[in-house]
Parts: sequence; structure tokens; C-alpha cells
Amino acid sequence: MKPRLGLFNLFNNRIGCLTLILCTIIDRQYFSSWAFTVQNGSGSINSRRRPIMMRWRRGTTFDRSSITCGGHSSNNKRNLSMVRMNSSLFFSSINPDAALTSSSSSSSISTATTSNDDVHDSEKKNKKQSMKGCVCVVTGASRGIGKGIALELGKAGATVYITGTSSSTSSSMGNNDHDTNNQQNHVKTSSKYVTNEVVGGPETIEQTAEEIDQVGGIGIPIYCDHSQDDQVQKLFDIIQENHERLDLLVNNVFRVPSGGGTNGGLFGKFWEVGIPAWDTIHTVGCRSHYVASCFAIPLMKKNSPRALGSMTRPMIAMISSFGGITYTFNVAYGVGKAAVDRLAKDMAVELTEEDIVVTSFYPGVVLTERTLRAVSSGEWEKNVGIPLDNAETPGYTGKAIISVATDATNMSKTGKVQVVSELAQEYGFTEEDGRQPPSIRSLRFLLPAYGFDDATREKVKVDWIPDWKIPFFVMAQGKPPSKSSSLSSSSDV
Repeated sequence: MKPRLGLFNLFNNRIGCLTLILCTIIDRQYFSSWAFTVQNGSGSINSRRRPIMMRWRRGTTFDRSSITCGGHSSNNKRNLSMVRMNSSLFFSSINPDAALTSSSSSSSISTATTSNDDVHDSEKKNKKQSMKGCVCVVTGASRGIGKGIALELGKAGATVYITGTSSSTSSSMGNNDHDTNNQQNHVKTSSKYVTNEVVGGPETIEQTAEEIDQVGGIGIPIYCDHSQDDQVQKLFDIIQENHERLDLLVNNVFRVPSGGGTNGGLFGKFWEVGIPAWDTIHTVGCRSHYVASCFAIPLMKKNSPRALGSMTRPMIAMISSFGGITYTFNVAYGVGKAAVDRLAKDMAVELTEEDIVVTSFYPGVVLTERTLRAVSSGEWEKNVGIPLDNAETPGYTGKAIISVATDATNMSKTGKVQVVSELAQEYGFTEEDGRQPPSIRSLRFLLPAYGFDDATREKVKVDWIPDWKIPFFVMAQGKPPSKSSSLSSSSDV
């Protein structure tokens, strides 16, 4: 098999080439333990400068608490802090004109407070994350990432309302017996955005609710077509009646456009997939997030009664994708995900004074039911082709959301992109088998996925590759290979 080039033509990009050269000439053990962050004297990243080049001699002893560039430490000088980041390396560089920055590239730590931040990081990792008593909504949770998030919230003790149009009954409306004692009947709609087993699957919202109950939470299935505003409003009316508040909204619902194969109309040039693909992705996947948030905010603003569990403040989580910054699948998909990111950014401006956090989450390649079916049918190898050794489970995103939701300092993340795998390094959570899959923008993911052939991939261990993360603005510069990068963020109504 020929090696596949990367998300942004890494090896055809001068900065990408520089990345690879640096990784080969600098001691990888030193790289795997420390991260370099360019800062100004006030402790914030100097985003108006290009990355500076640094030369380190092997065997040099460094003061790990503080390093200053040129011996200056005043506020008007640029400082270079060496910050421990859980065996990950990120040389931060920010495009000042970018609409969003990740938590890794936007969070800078002052040299004078490094030790305090290390203590805070330790406290975050050792903190018991409980969502007991919290009222949550996860849209599009019959399968995929949405289901994984809902189950993790259930494990943390939350009451979880799960929505979708994949239902075993025509009247799942606000009951936690799943099939009986409905508060009100609701007939399934015939909307063109209702999912089906061809582009969806056999899973249902009732099944998800039952699994939530089994892991210790309370699952409440709500049949809801998110293209119908009246149904969305009815969902929040039920929550108002039952709880008079809402603590967490996860805007995850996404409708795959109709088309051939397991992945519907995700693949194809924009003039080939046509207008229906645009309307589908943007109606149920972008507009749906705006509508749900409009109805959710009044419930989040209610201060009494409130039982936030370990949450300090309400939160809205947008499930987005790396497709928001680099070409993925097709035009409609990328524009839709970029719009979701911008939605989070601008909502944060208006919600900060309400003490409500809103963030956009980037999962990696995720082993959803759809992905597994694509592997079985051969479509994965045909259209994507990258190995799944570093793939994430759907629940991994749920752990990331819970970690941010229960972090008392999470307002620092509002309006920004949060990469799930990078949050795992920050908060210390892992997959059930103990793994921490690398970020899609890490060399540990990019080289095995796009730079190595099968033989090289077998010989080179992932731990040998520096966990160096490519800046977002580099990833956004080029067009990926014809085989799309992932099926990571596809969730179904």
C-alpha cells in the first residue's frame, strides 16, 4: 500500500517539513516530557509573532520552573516558559486572525505561577467527576458519539434526556419507563430529515435510555425531529415541567445526507451531491444547534431550584469536527462544522455575563457503529483508508465533556475549540483499556496514518514519535488527499 499524504499535505508544506526535520534532530525523550510555549511578559501568548526557532544542546541542564529568553523577565519582554504537559509537546503558534483557538494554543501559563498551575492540574486529575443531580440533554443520541456521551453522563449519575427519530415506539415523550406511562403521545413525523436504517442504523433512543439506567443514571428518551421547531420546543417544555432547569446541553445531532452506501451523501463534489446535501447538513447539524440553544438558555438561567452536582455553572457543548478548519468529506460538511465553531464563539460573547459556558469539541476518528459498518463493507478502505489503531470510542468525547463541565475554571475555555484527545492529556482521563489516543493534529497520529506504509507502521512504535501538535493554521492551509480524513463526527438523529 502506498503511503497516504496528510490532512493538509504535511510533506508538501514548508512548515510541515520543518516539523518533521525538528522531530528527527531533537532528542525525542526530551520532547516527550516538555512543551514550549511562546509568551509575553503578562503570561499570554504573543499571537502577533511567527514561531521562533530554538536550538538546545543535548546535556544542558535547565531550570524547569522558569526560563527567560535573553535573560529578560520584565512584562514587555517575551518569555519562554517550559511547562510540563503530561508527556505531550506543543509548540504554540496562533494565527491572530483565526476565529477560534484550541485550549492548548490559547491557554498560556505564566512562568511565575507554573508551580501553582501544576498543583491545579493535579487537583483536576484527581477530582471525582460526578454529575449526580444534573439535568442534561444530548441531541441525536440513539447511536454514535451522542450515545457515547449520554452513557458517560449516565455513569456519572446524571439525568439524561436523549433525542432522536430512531425510535421503537411512536410515543416516546418524556417518560423514563421508555415504553409506557407517556406524558403525551407523539406520532412519528414524515419529515425528509427523519433518519432510516440505511444511513442510520437499527439502534434507538429507547435502547440508549435503558443502557443509561443500567449504568446508574436516569435515561429519558424523547422522540424529536430537530428540523421541526415545535418538537424542539416541546422537549424543553417537558424539562421545564419536570425539573424547572437545565444544566447541560450537548448539541450533537447530525443528519447524514441521503445517498449511496453506508455513508450516504458525505462523499462527492458539491455540484454532484447538490443542494439537498447542503440543506440536510445545515438544517440538522447547525441550525438545529441554534434552535435548541435558544430554548435551553431560559432554563439554564434559572437559579432556583438548582442541583448542579460537581458543575459550577451550566454549559452548552457543540460537537464539531476537524472539518471545521480543514477540508473534510465535502463543501457542505466543512462549512457546516465551521459554522458550529463560530456559533460557539459568538454565543460565548453573549453568554459570558450569564455565567454559561459554551464550547466546541473536536473528537478524533471515532469507532461509531457507522464506522464499523463501513469497515465491514469495505467502504472505509475505499474512501478513507487510514488505520484505526489510534481511533477513539464514542464515550471518550463524553469523558471530555464531563471533565470540562465539572472544572470550576471552565470559563477560560468558553468560545474556544477543545480537542478531545488533548483534554484527555489535560484532565488525565483514558479509554477503558487505559489508552490515550493521540490528537489528529499530533505527529503520533499523522505519521502512522498518512506518512508510513504498512511495513513502516509495523516497525515504528507510536511512543517513538514525538507528540508534537501541528498548529491549526497549518492544518487549514492545504487540501487533504482525495480519501477523506475521517468519519469522526457523524452522529445521527
